[in-house]
Amino acid sequence: MRFLKGVLAAALVLTMTACSSKEPTKEDPLKILVPQGAPALALLPLYGEDNVAVETVAGSDALLAALSKKDSEYDAVVAPINVGATLIEKEKTDYVLDSVVTWGNLYIVGTDESALSEEGMFAAFGEAAVPQKVLMSSMDMDTIKGEIKYFGSANEVSGTLLAKKANAGLLAEPAVTATIAKAKQQGIELKVLKDLQKEYQQKNNTPSYGYPQAALFVKKGSEEKLSSAYDKMEEFANKTSLEDENAIVEAVQKATPEKLGIPNAEIAQKSWKRQNIRVVKAVDVKDDINTFLKQFNINITDDAYTK
Repeated sequence: MRFLKGVLAAALVLTMTACSSKEPTKEDPLKILVPQGAPALALLPLYGEDNVAVETVAGSDALLAALSKKDSEYDAVVAPINVGATLIEKEKTDYVLDSVVTWGNLYIVGTDESALSEEGMFAAFGEAAVPQKVLMSSMDMDTIKGEIKYFGSANEVSGTLLAKKANAGLLAEPAVTATIAKAKQQGIELKVLKDLQKEYQQKNNTPSYGYPQAALFVKKGSEEKLSSAYDKMEEFANKTSLEDENAIVEAVQKATPEKLGIPNAEIAQKSWKRQNIRVVKAVDVKDDINTFLKQFNINITDDAYTK
């Protein structure tokens, strides 16, 4: 009897061991780093997904560090396209350009059309960075009569407009929608005077509406790992969000506005179309990319793109 019990116990141990050896091992999650705001919204369908870990950050320092680091922990990084392209050109990164996820969200906001031809202050942000580059490459600067004063952030421009210290200024969505709404509460009428994405396309004769703003860079060797996530991003940005506005609200609430760096889900929904979130493979929009990068004296070859 003791012998039989021993055999049965041994059999049970072997059975359990065999079962456990067949259990699937969980894959390492796909790790993506993305700046808050419009770029973070481009990843809406990925928050809370199994085997996907999305980390959002404010500012570009962490993005630059991740792209520059050898053996970076992130499979993909979303960053201003000029930032990543510069590192690629200088061979200072292990990442390649996979796709463009946002196409510009800059607008001139003011009291009315005459605000651009009036003396006074024109409030702007992003001096020596993308906002200034786009402003100057989109507008005939002689049409702006006010003195251009640069502030440290779009929030400061918003405050200047709300304080009536400037009749017009440069803002980015979702700050545009939030500022116009807040102004209305204060009895101030503000509206979009110029769509810089439209102005940019017309002035530079580019194929696409807008300009390649934020891009997704993938670490060499992680292309296949990113494939499924990319498909979800493309489907949501290019189709679902345009057909069902409630899907935007639900996705923002799931991700949380705090993580995305936006005021609330309603603002995301109302500003969605003006945020120009379109997910497109970079190899399909090389002309747009090259035109934009020329403003930064950046030249990248075909090796810079995912195949």
